[in-house]
Amino acid sequence: MAYFVALISAFLALSAATALRPGRAGLFAALAYPVGWAAGELAGQGIALEGLLLGLLWWWGWPTTHWLSALVFSLAGVVVVENLSLMLITFWSRTIVRRAMEKSPDRPLRLPTPREDRFGSWWRTALQIPFHPRDMQLHRNVPYGPQLRHRLDVWRLSTTPTNAPVIYYVHGGAWTFGDKREQGRPMLHEFVRRGWIVVTINYRLAPRHPWPAQIEDVTRALGWIKKNVATYGGDPDRVVVAGASAGGHLASLVALSSDDSRWRPPEMSEVKDWSLRGALSFYGVLEMTGDETHWRGLGKGLLRLLERHVVQLPFLENEGLYRALSPYDRIRPDSPPFFVVQGINDTLVDVNVARAFVTRFRQVAFAPLYYIELPFTQHAYDLTASPRTSATTRAAVAFAESVTLARPKLTPALVASYQVPPTRLSIQVARDTWLDAQDVAGDTGPFFVVTSDNPFSQRYEEGVNEERRLAFRASLTRRGLEFLESIGRDIYDTWPDEKGVALHAVGRDVARGVARGWDQFAYYEVDADGVTVRAVASDEVLV
Repeated sequence: MAYFVALISAFLALSAATALRPGRAGLFAALAYPVGWAAGELAGQGIALEGLLLGLLWWWGWPTTHWLSALVFSLAGVVVVENLSLMLITFWSRTIVRRAMEKSPDRPLRLPTPREDRFGSWWRTALQIPFHPRDMQLHRNVPYGPQLRHRLDVWRLSTTPTNAPVIYYVHGGAWTFGDKREQGRPMLHEFVRRGWIVVTINYRLAPRHPWPAQIEDVTRALGWIKKNVATYGGDPDRVVVAGASAGGHLASLVALSSDDSRWRPPEMSEVKDWSLRGALSFYGVLEMTGDETHWRGLGKGLLRLLERHVVQLPFLENEGLYRALSPYDRIRPDSPPFFVVQGINDTLVDVNVARAFVTRFRQVAFAPLYYIELPFTQHAYDLTASPRTSATTRAAVAFAESVTLARPKLTPALVASYQVPPTRLSIQVARDTWLDAQDVAGDTGPFFVVTSDNPFSQRYEEGVNEERRLAFRASLTRRGLEFLESIGRDIYDTWPDEKGVALHAVGRDVARGVARGWDQFAYYEVDADGVTVRAVASDEVLV
């Protein structure tokens, strides 16, 4: 019995060591995820199991051999210390997450406190079992297309209000396995209890259904949500998409492809708005070419999986195709807001993949991005209801609520108020010199005028607008954009002056991205012949 206890204790010690410092080569790399995940997420159970083993050995009869007794004691001590360290790390994650959100360079967000959780109670967190709310209504296996895997579930409460925001969740599984019932449950249960509609889907899997079947199905399900979610009480204009691992890839890709019609089903042509309010990627595969500058040795395995099972085409002869399915290569100035979570100890998706995506997004896009990097954290950490999972859930809630605020409609009266006149645009060309925008365009060439004031034409207090202006200009400066100050004045004095910027030497895509990133209905295109008002949502001229 003593040898058996020593053997199991040695395994527990090595497992915890793998969770703290996973291997990245050979057999150690192969075992890093399955062994390290269990040890990292079930540290309390590891200590309990060690205690049970010692109790069993005491009942059986403690070994009289000195060296064997010392070995058992030593191994037990190592197991307890390692697992206590892992438990402390999960609680430390609360601080890491809060600081990442509150000190983000992109419009910091305050997080709810643990006491404000609607469903993630302390005892559920202690048990780490993702129970669902008893009052949750589950509409199972609703068809969203003709194929067997075209099935989705809708979660809600009996008390969920109408026009509720929607979180659309895509499961992971290397594009080859997985099910809508298996992943993201601790987070999604919290969203349900907070009055959200949750939609989870199945989609066709490789290798039986090669790419692009997966993104076609994810896009088709989004079309179903836009058409039908109001029947279940959801607001089709207030949808965020989320996913983990391969699901994080698909969620990010559909969010970054709202203007790309190639994956849309032809029978959904009546759906005009394919945009999403935001995307949440949990340890997502955000780069799909296997670039080793991002993957640090894991890229070959990704390409092998894609070439043999998913895409089923060689990368070297189809590099354009691979880049088209890579979220990293699809970031644009008008990309929607993002929320990215990545574990540093992830041995399936290297942390540099997320870092590269975040860096590029902040260089190119103008919407906010929130990035949380979790120390000593393995892939799929959020399958259990741990303190770490509850912390990132609170962050996800703060992000999703911030991007799904109800927006007023762009009414004809509001469109008329944007025209020039009644708005008069002035540009500051010197310290005390302001000129009419058209006159400036005649001297300097065409430009665009964008403001951060009064998002979606909702009148904000001057102090709030001033804070937004400072962050707005800092964002432009960080991206290397030069600008002149502008003021938009209502000649009838029915609306306060709005301070903005005149952007020269940029394309319309950048101007539109700036306006979308700062929650505007419209922006101005100015040349010597006149001022054109363009809608941010469609980029069409507002007349």
